[in-house]
Amino acid sequence: MRQYTDLFLKDDKWILEKVRAENKYQQNKWGLQTHSAYEWLTYTAEELGSLAKAIDAYECRNGSRAAVISEAIQVATLALKIAEMYELGGDTDGY
Repeated sequence: MRQYTDLFLKDDKWILEKVRAENKYQQNKWGLQTHSAYEWLTYTAEELGSLAKAIDAYECRNGSRAAVISEAIQVATLALKIAEMYELGGDTDGY
């Protein structure tokens, strides 16, 4: 099995651009979303499952590297949205 080395996000500009583009895509597709923390977690877990499938396909069945990157960006986007909501108090119930 291939081994991958952590690159410490040395070149994070392209990653952040892709996350911003994915965020804009999600906003255009779904509009403003308000969900419980557990629903956000569920959506993120679903995307993580898609990432796992893309990695499995790439590693074992000539899958697409681009699919792995796309799924990873979707996971990152949702995870960062959750972090932002908790950091900036994105709850709507005033708790």
